[in-house]
Amino acid sequence: MDDPTRYRLTTWRKRLERQGWVSLRRRRPPGNRLVEYHVIWQGRLISGRVRLSELDRDAGFWQPGSPVYLLERGQDVVEGVWRVAKDQAAVPGQMVRSMP
Repeated sequence: MDDPTRYRLTTWRKRLERQGWVSLRRRRPPGNRLVEYHVIWQGRLISGRVRLSELDRDAGFWQPGSPVYLLERGQDVVEGVWRVAKDQAAVPGQMVRSMP
């Protein structure tokens, strides 16, 4: 990844941190609460909501692209942020988009 792209992603993460998001580099998300996340992985933005305690951690830990793989293992994650979801009853899910 070239320097201008890395700089753009770092400023993207810092902007989200100023809005209350937490960097994956600083702290891992709680397993028992619904969290929202954005992760840059393999040149894509992966966003979603998940309650990690409801997932099979052993299977997900080794499955590339799974929420457990991205949020707990963090392998090849360039940048990532999370926050506790305001609506704890929201529907969990994940979507893949192009980078910001």
